[in-house]
Amino acid sequence: MPIFQATDVIEMALELEKSGEAFYRAVAQKARTDEIRALFEDLADAEVEHHAAFQKLSRAVWDRPLLPPAEWDQYLMYLQATIQSAFFEGKDKALALAEQVTDEKEAIRMAMGFEKETLLFFHDLRDMVSETDRPVVLRIINEEKTHLRRLAEML
Repeated sequence: MPIFQATDVIEMALELEKSGEAFYRAVAQKARTDEIRALFEDLADAEVEHHAAFQKLSRAVWDRPLLPPAEWDQYLMYLQATIQSAFFEGKDKALALAEQVTDEKEAIRMAMGFEKETLLFFHDLRDMVSETDRPVVLRIINEEKTHLRRLAEML
C-alpha cells in the first residue's frame, strides 16, 4: 500500500474538484430544461472555486502525515478505498458517468452520490490540515452540504 503525505491528500481533493466540475459541465450540456442546466452550471462553478481554495491550502500543508501513526494508517486504508471508488478511477471517470445519464433525475441522483462521497472525503480531510487551515475545509464542507440540499430539492 502506498504511503500518502498530507500534500498527496490535498492533491486528491484537487482531482475530486476537477472531476466534479467535468461531471457537472457535461451534464449541464445534456440538460433539457434551463432550470436543471443552471443548477449544474452553478455546481460546476462552485467546484472551480473549491479547486482554487485547495490550491491555496496546498501551499500551507506540510509534506508529512499530520495524524498520529495509528490514525494515519487507518486513514491510508480509507484513502485507498476512496481512490478505487467510481469518483477516482480513471482520468475521465466523471465524464464517463455523465455520458451514461439518460434523464435529468438520474443526473441529479448521480450528483447527489458524488456530493456524498465528497463530503465523506472532506470531513476526513478536515482532520488532516492544521487548525488554522480548517476553516477553509469547513467552508467547503458547508458548501458541499448546500449542493446536496439543492440537488435533493430539485429531485
